[in-house]
Amino acid sequence: TDAYTIRTSQTLTYQSPVFSGFKVNASYALNNDNTTQTGAYNVAGGSSNGGSTNYNGWGLGADFTFQKFYATANYQALTSKQSTQTVNTAATTYATFITAGAPAVGYAAGASTPGTNVQDNQWYVATTYDFGILKAYAQYVSRKATSAINSNYYGKRAAEQIGVRSYITPKIEAWASAGLGRYTAFGPANSAVNFNAWQLGSNYYLSKRTNLYAI
Repeated sequence: TDAYTIRTSQTLTYQSPVFSGFKVNASYALNNDNTTQTGAYNVAGGSSNGGSTNYNGWGLGADFTFQKFYATANYQALTSKQSTQTVNTAATTYATFITAGAPAVGYAAGASTPGTNVQDNQWYVATTYDFGILKAYAQYVSRKATSAINSNYYGKRAAEQIGVRSYITPKIEAWASAGLGRYTAFGPANSAVNFNAWQLGSNYYLSKRTNLYAI
């Protein structure tokens, strides 16, 4: 999944008017599905008894614009709750139904958990400035998904990027960017992984609707 969720189901959103360059954004999502699953577990059908599924969360952000400067900061907190285990319908035995390598508690298919309970916290911060001959930008994104039952089990990734883009001619646009990131593997026993990336690219606009590009 992406590091910052841009779409949620059954969501109320609000955008304030702009006051002195500031605008506030807010959202609240609630998707509750109470579904009764009949019958005991069976390998072929993959069913299990009872329960409800609930996805909910909220988000808050602010934008600021002043002449050629723009900045945005946003935070989201999403929760996923399922009262029954996720079923491996491809399993041929009950042993393979319990996925090997899953944590003991906190997630679906864990050996002693009744279901999935995940807290998903996300940050996104970005800014741009138009110098006229080029536009510079920087951004930071962070996402951490944590077991609500056992906080020792989590996955986290964060990254930051800087870049510039400019029109060399009225038809040719070029850009360059570089970034660093860190991925923390699932569970407390796994080490983190650092990564870096860079990109060069250009657009050649044949018309308002058509362009050639190279990256």
